[in-house]
Amino acid sequence: MNLFVALALLAPASALVAHAPAMRAAAAPVARVSASPSMMLGSRTIGNAIRSVKMPSFPKGVSGGRGGIIRGCDGGDGAPPTDSSSSASSDDDSDSPFKMAWKKYESLLEEQPLLMKALTSFVGFALGDILAQKFIQKTDPFDWPRLIRLASFGLLVHGTTSHWFYGMLDGKIPGTSAKVVFTKVFIDQVIWNPIFGIMFFGYIGATELKGVQYVIDKTKNDLLTAVTGSWKVWPLAHTINFRFVPSSQRVLYINSIQIGYNCFLSIISSKKTE
Repeated sequence: MNLFVALALLAPASALVAHAPAMRAAAAPVARVSASPSMMLGSRTIGNAIRSVKMPSFPKGVSGGRGGIIRGCDGGDGAPPTDSSSSASSDDDSDSPFKMAWKKYESLLEEQPLLMKALTSFVGFALGDILAQKFIQKTDPFDWPRLIRLASFGLLVHGTTSHWFYGMLDGKIPGTSAKVVFTKVFIDQVIWNPIFGIMFFGYIGATELKGVQYVIDKTKNDLLTAVTGSWKVWPLAHTINFRFVPSSQRVLYINSIQIGYNCFLSIISSKKTE
């Protein structure tokens, strides 16, 4: 009897032990089955939900609609973006009167260099004499024959001789090194400057019909003043000239500086010779 009771009590425990692997095996499919809905929710279900949502349509060029700012940033017309400010600025530059005049001047300077340099000196000497008469000497009445003499000297003498001299100087001594620049400045101020002064007094004396003796006396009295006066301006100006300015534009540069110096020449030319 006791043997049967012991077997009865042990039977459920052994059955449980025997069926434990089966229970674990049965639990595994349940876990896999429960994982499947989760994966479907993460991939298919959520993806389908996102694709099913319809995005609102916006006007072109406002938001992320097709061809809008977000796609391509082309303003809605599918064309590449353009920089309106740069195009406007380029149009303004191309239409600038100063830029157009400068291009025309450079073109004429290449085609007719002698004529353009003569005209440049004409304007430079005319402006110098006008400034001298109006604001320095305050000539009253205005001396028109004097203006014509100075302006014609720029046209006929200064522009033409400067074209020849500086072209020759650049051809004989090319380059922009310190030694070359110093040599050119020395030749200009020590040799060419006195020659230029004699040409200036000779031309003024001839146009005033004062004869050779007047030119000689004027040269003796005022040439040294003119030369030493130019040394206060031109050594530095010509250092910049020979170092940085292109050969074709030297006369323009010289005349832009010489407007003030021409006032000085204008005053000297009108000075009475004893």
